[in-house]
Amino acid sequence: MAAPTEQELWSRLWSSRSLPFGKGQIAETESLVRAADADGTPELRYAARISLIRAYNQGDEPAKAFVPFAWCLAKRDQGEGDEDWDHSLFWSFKAAVAALADFPEVPLDRTYAVLDDMERRYRAAGHTMNPVHQHRQLVARHVGDHETAAEQYRLWNAAPRGEMSDCIGCEPSEKVAYLSRYGRFEEAVAVAEPVVGGTFTCTEQPNAILSALLLPYVRTGRLEEAASAHRQAYRTIRHNRLNVYLIPHHLRFCARTGNHVRGLEILERHLGWLDEAPSPFVEMEFCAAAALNLRLVAESGHGGTTVRRPGGESSVQALHDELSERALGIAARFDARNGTGEQSDLVRAVLAAEPIVDHLPLSLTSPRPASPPRKSAAPSLPDTPEELADLAEKHLRRSEDAAAEAVWAKFDELCPEPAGSLLARRLSGSASSSVDADPEAAERDWLRAAELFAAEGDEVARHAAASKAGFVRHQLGEPEAALVALSGAAEALAGLGDQEQHVRALLRWSMALAATDDLDAAFEILGRADAAVAAEVPVDLTARLLLLRGELTARSGRLDEAREPAGRAAELFAEAGFADQAAWARLMAGRMTAATGDLETAYATVRRAESAVTPGLRAQVRHTLGLLASDLDLPEEAADHYRGEVADLAEAGDVTGAALAQLGLAAAAGRAGDALTAADAAESAIEVLEKGGDEDELARARYLLAGAHRTLSQRDPALALLEQVLGHFAAAGNEPAAGQAAETIGDILDELDRDGEAAESYQRAAEHFRTAEIPVDTVRNLRQAALTWQWAKGSDQALSVLAEAEKSAADLEGDEPPVLWERAMVALNGGKLLASAEQPGQALIRATAAVELFLALGATTEAAIAAGLRAQLLVELGRPAEARAATEAAIEGLPPEATEQIERLEYLLANLDEE
Repeated sequence: MAAPTEQELWSRLWSSRSLPFGKGQIAETESLVRAADADGTPELRYAARISLIRAYNQGDEPAKAFVPFAWCLAKRDQGEGDEDWDHSLFWSFKAAVAALADFPEVPLDRTYAVLDDMERRYRAAGHTMNPVHQHRQLVARHVGDHETAAEQYRLWNAAPRGEMSDCIGCEPSEKVAYLSRYGRFEEAVAVAEPVVGGTFTCTEQPNAILSALLLPYVRTGRLEEAASAHRQAYRTIRHNRLNVYLIPHHLRFCARTGNHVRGLEILERHLGWLDEAPSPFVEMEFCAAAALNLRLVAESGHGGTTVRRPGGESSVQALHDELSERALGIAARFDARNGTGEQSDLVRAVLAAEPIVDHLPLSLTSPRPASPPRKSAAPSLPDTPEELADLAEKHLRRSEDAAAEAVWAKFDELCPEPAGSLLARRLSGSASSSVDADPEAAERDWLRAAELFAAEGDEVARHAAASKAGFVRHQLGEPEAALVALSGAAEALAGLGDQEQHVRALLRWSMALAATDDLDAAFEILGRADAAVAAEVPVDLTARLLLLRGELTARSGRLDEAREPAGRAAELFAEAGFADQAAWARLMAGRMTAATGDLETAYATVRRAESAVTPGLRAQVRHTLGLLASDLDLPEEAADHYRGEVADLAEAGDVTGAALAQLGLAAAAGRAGDALTAADAAESAIEVLEKGGDEDELARARYLLAGAHRTLSQRDPALALLEQVLGHFAAAGNEPAAGQAAETIGDILDELDRDGEAAESYQRAAEHFRTAEIPVDTVRNLRQAALTWQWAKGSDQALSVLAEAEKSAADLEGDEPPVLWERAMVALNGGKLLASAEQPGQALIRATAAVELFLALGATTEAAIAAGLRAQLLVELGRPAEARAATEAAIEGLPPEATEQIERLEYLLANLDEE
């Protein structure tokens, strides 16, 4: 194979410099150096090594930069350098000094020698001493020479900035580090304030300065700023190993703000990065900060918790001991080199640090630190088995399951081997507790209880237990046998004189009939129950009948009618002190109201259900409130409701449910403009769903996370996620969802000016929508593809796709607004594309059609834009009078804020007037 030409090697050099920092760029640049040494000129060999220094320093392999840096300095001193690269070479002094200090094997004298050489060369070249003093301060602070550090900091501030100075974000970041080391936290915040929130061109910012500010913010009481800085910076750095040097800031911050549980999560996520730490100093910092979090987790009683790590697992305590020893060992190496105890003192201070605040909430999804459960005084309980059984049954009627369990536990202590009716009652209580988890066991217990009650001559209790067993039989999928049992029990109870138990049996029978969709029969039995109700029947039973009537009425399609009994049921439950039952009834009434379209009343109704006591029920209430708030365009309130749902489900131990609630939170937060919260929530959901969950929900979580990344201008991770989403839905045959993912990919690629890829993605989306028989969405993506191809490949490809879009638009049926809009947009885009293709006559036909279609929709601004295009085309076609009229109409139709378009049209009008 022929040797590469000089021009080819230079092209490779410029291409390599545009690659992302990291191993890929390093490998390409090393290859280039070898090729330059074999076939290149001295100028190319020098330039290649300058690029290699940059690749090593930016790619987290700074130790490898020492050799090419020394080589380039020597070549320059020999007169063989290239002045065009002096800026890059001199800039590399700063990284060299920092790297030399970060490796304890490098003698300190060598670092000082490089600093002296840096100062000599900077002075000779006329550069400011600003970065020289900065790096002398850095080395002095590292070795513990505090007087020299203070003096160099003073000189650094006094020296003017110059072209060798760090960027406007990195220099304040280093000043924050100095000031924080000496407890000058207010000054640290003040020095950073002018640049925080600004626009940066440096790849390290704003993440570096936000990370440096974390503890100064906490120390000065700026807790909201601290939480926000952590979320914003960590969100960005967590995906790139080159940011490993910033992870210790976030680990220390979590530990000092009572968020060591989150710190443990961060440690697990990035522990593998420690194996490739760019320097012993970063390794030491990481180990110390990680050990601090691990110590606090262990002290909270979780030292035995398993920590996942590359190649295996460790306990929290074991990993703490390992990383502490590792950090102290590296510190000792630095101190031996430096002749001081500075680094060991600093590491020991980190390892022994305590939280500054008990707990700083970081986001809607960050976990709180574990705390011992509160011990409440045990309630006074009766002393006889009979009274205990009475109390337990009372709790069960009120759905107070935990209280019932406590009473039954006391019963079991007093009466470990009950017999007769007491055994029957205990079995019935056991069935009530197990019916959700083990319905077969519950049915057996109730049937056995019925036999025991019969043996004791208690016919009411016998048939009540048989009724409950029959209802469970229905839940187990045997409706015919269940209805026989339920009807038999209800009929038997009718003649036994216990009205309450008779009505409860009728209630179960009616509910079972409703479950079989036999609503007429269900209403009939419910009517019998209503007729049997007397004054002595408990209020909660009357409320249950009303609620069932409301549910049956709603299922019959009479929603307005259904709201009233459900509302009355809620009030009766509340009066009787049945908090959860009242909440459930209000939830049902709210859902019925929402189904009528009265969302505001529904929202107000369900808000009253937030008094639910049980976490699972409260979560349902908050989920419904989140949906209603979203439909009412109240995204901030929706996010609050979903946040509550997440907490409730976490309290209930429903990990998967909490993850799904995070998706509601992510969507609501995204609509509210809080992309950081949306990203946090979506990632929390993904972590759970990836371990085992619904694949469609996982894809939805990735889609929401991609949207958050896009809002945060993190488009590359957004694209990676969307490709996963697209692949899933395409494989599953969910064409609409695949089309939506492909369209969003096209939008992001368009934002990145990757026009050819964007156009291909739009066409891919169009195919998915065409397969799904969604013609409007098909047209939208075809017209987008046509317009984007114009930028990528010119008119031929664009016009080919435009023809397809026009045909599809012509095939659209109906005149609904979405149909008219797509026809109008196809016409407008067609006018633009044909105008660019120098076909003004055809372009005019499209522009004229676009004006008419937009006016039919009442879209006056868009109509004016199309009219402006029409005016320009009329000028090109030599029809000035018509052009003047079209221009005036276009100006008249544009809103005042469309200044750029108005100015362009006024310019066109002025030119027409001159003619």
